[in-house]
Amino acid sequence: MKHEKIFLILIIILGFILRLINIDKPEGLWNDEYVSWFVSSVPFNKGFWEEILKQCHMPFYYLYLKPFCNYNDIVLRLTSVVPSLLAIPVMYLAGNEISKRIGFISASITAALPFLVYYAQEVRFYSLVFLFTALILLFTLKLLKTTNKVNLTGYILSAFLLVTTHVLGFIYLFFNTAYLIYKKKKFSLKILIPLSVIIILLIFFGINILKMLPSSQWWGRFSYSNILFLFSDFFSPVLTNNINAPAVFFYNKSILFIILITIPTLIGFTGVITGSKSLKGISITVLLTLLTMCVLASGGTIVFITKYSIEILPALILLIAAGYEKLLAPVIILLIFYILGIFTPYYPAKLPRVEGHKIPGEILNSVRPDIILYTYYEPDRFYRYMSTDAATLYISKINRFEYLDNPAKILNTVKSGEKISVVFLDSVSFIPPNYINEAENRNIPEMFITFSKIRNSLIKTLNDNYEDFDLQHKGSWTVITATKVK
Repeated sequence: MKHEKIFLILIIILGFILRLINIDKPEGLWNDEYVSWFVSSVPFNKGFWEEILKQCHMPFYYLYLKPFCNYNDIVLRLTSVVPSLLAIPVMYLAGNEISKRIGFISASITAALPFLVYYAQEVRFYSLVFLFTALILLFTLKLLKTTNKVNLTGYILSAFLLVTTHVLGFIYLFFNTAYLIYKKKKFSLKILIPLSVIIILLIFFGINILKMLPSSQWWGRFSYSNILFLFSDFFSPVLTNNINAPAVFFYNKSILFIILITIPTLIGFTGVITGSKSLKGISITVLLTLLTMCVLASGGTIVFITKYSIEILPALILLIAAGYEKLLAPVIILLIFYILGIFTPYYPAKLPRVEGHKIPGEILNSVRPDIILYTYYEPDRFYRYMSTDAATLYISKINRFEYLDNPAKILNTVKSGEKISVVFLDSVSFIPPNYINEAENRNIPEMFITFSKIRNSLIKTLNDNYEDFDLQHKGSWTVITATKVK
């Protein structure tokens, strides 16, 4: 027993070390992280709950982050490290419900998995979601063995935390709870009633969520390659489908890339299939959750990206552990890939936050303009990293249609001799003038077309009427600085 505790502690220490590597992101917070920080920083009596209602996700994470919102970026990222570490012993306990070996394999994969390391460094709720889903898995296995009040309370509390954190948590929870009710037909009424209430609430909650989601999911299109990338993101030291997946699986022809993305994915997927033979109910829950998300994504209700499916990851890890319970060599190979992946350029924790707000902030601090014109985002998005006191203008998602006929009219207030910097987010304004019509015909999302038109118009006006033209491009940002001709 003593040796087992020491081994588990060593696994947790390994997970902690991996989560600290590259935790200080030089690009600063990017959009989703900014939203986390901004919402959490709003005082309760000054619109906190109003800001919550504007989001497409649930309130628990913002409450969790709130005590830390006045600290620096590293502290904010550490708030994701903590639940990610807590999930390691939880996954050990879940696996231990089947066997000690499965417990240790589950804990080891959880500690080293590059996908989890990446989100342990993200100022978002995904580490919490993984922890809560791991707890649901643990109490599911416990309830299948012993149906008592302690296990039921643990399940209900974990379920509550999940659906108040992640808007899509209801999908996994619905199928998992249905599986529990089916598996334990001899539940007493004291247990059956609360589980049935959960099912009813999830149906009601889900219908309302699915009505709300499409308006916030304009930026992605479903492709069957997303499904392949889901498994490679989960099981390999390569993260691809973080925003939108490429059209083909082997989008990079590098031998190193092909090895990194293929071998661990095959090992992981084979483990899942093998483990499904002994844990059929768990695997069916995963499959039904995944199929539901595919249907919703193909219908345009949600965007199919890997992090939105994180609820199934604890179960997948358990299935891999069960699949390789009697054959440790594949697990050892997986762990070697995960550790050595740190030294490759594809390792998720090394990926730059190309949309980080510190990038344009530092550029603006260096050029020190009289006026800053922000496009796509409002000015307060960048104040965390800026020292300039320049006047501000903006064309954002909120007021974009006011300027669509003539975006350059916003520059009419600029006086002769004044220096202006215009900030463009390249990932939403990437269509050149000669391809705008083609983009409209191909049903490219309106936001991309609109901000590309705005960008093209503003650049033309700057070229025609301004001098000392300076263009700086870094990450997903372009900052153009120029002085109006006298």
